Amino acid sequence: MRSDPRRRGTFLILLSITTLLAAGCGGSTTTDAQSKVVPASASTGELVAAAKKEGQVTVYSAQDLTSLNNLAKAFETKYPGIDVKTVRGVDGDLGVKVETEFNTGKGIADLYVSASLSWVKPQAEAGRFLKPVGPELTGKGAYDVKKYVYKGNYFETNSAVLTFGWNTKLYPKGLTDYSGLLDPALAGGKIGVIEPTAPSIVDFYLWLEETYGADFVKKLAAQKPRIYPSSLPMGEALQSGEIAAGSFIAPIALDPAKKKGAPVDYRMPPNGAWGARYYGMVLQTAPHPNAGQLFANFMVTAEGQKLITPSAGSVLPNVPGTVITNDKVRIQDPAKLTPDTVAAYQKKWKSLFQ
Repeated sequence: MRSDPRRRGTFLILLSITTLLAAGCGGSTTTDAQSKVVPASASTGELVAAAKKEGQVTVYSAQDLTSLNNLAKAFETKYPGIDVKTVRGVDGDLGVKVETEFNTGKGIADLYVSASLSWVKPQAEAGRFLKPVGPELTGKGAYDVKKYVYKGNYFETNSAVLTFGWNTKLYPKGLTDYSGLLDPALAGGKIGVIEPTAPSIVDFYLWLEETYGADFVKKLAAQKPRIYPSSLPMGEALQSGEIAAGSFIAPIALDPAKKKGAPVDYRMPPNGAWGARYYGMVLQTAPHPNAGQLFANFMVTAEGQKLITPSAGSVLPNVPGTVITNDKVRIQDPAKLTPDTVAAYQKKWKSLFQ
């Protein structure tokens, strides 16, 4: 298993969330990858045999690097003879790489996993993804294809989620929902909030208003919170005691700190969470399409979900280590986040918080 050494897992998964809407569309290309893939009616053994004949698979992904590499290692153990190369990056960078491969017809990636729905949808409409053929992705397993496989041949794999958290020493009674952040005891710089510098973070504030009332963000601002550029420094501030509670905390970053004894905790909102759903696509330019299909199928099995979704969202229920299922994670609507809408909200936010 080979991994891109320039990529770091936890930090980049958080950065990826703030760049969900960095997208573009390129030209078209032709490929015979589809003709090389075994049909959906073929047995699992036939798909495995075809994948082993190809001998390798390259995965571009915005998912957590450690989890991705653990998944790749398990895949190589389960299917000896198929080498996995993982290339971890943020959506904006990887989307450009994939488009270049589309436009030149010189494919490198077989499978791409992205959280940028604004990129995925137009590429799906252009017919650039292969139809899934693995047993899980064609309704022969526990994976809910009606819920998670979309027209255009892309499918949900898992999700990164953000939630509220607190320092158990500074705020021992804890929180049960975002509404608890309005506790007068947390006023005066004891709460952390994120600055909406990206459209996706504007969407987070819109979700708060839709879920907790149109005046919720205004009330949150009245608490005079501290402002942070991302969830990473906010989580560190929570651990150090700089703040007593945070409104934009990543469980995937906080859980390791908890295991080391940091006085922190978090909960999932009872009515669903804000986050980023990840979408998988086997590419039309895939040089190893059967191996790409097999890896995609493995990712959504119970074994694969346990490895790829610790402290995150799963597409299967009751997966150990996960914090929520994908169907309870908000789906962002890029069409509503126009430049004018984003700019107007950012202006409103600054008038409240700064």
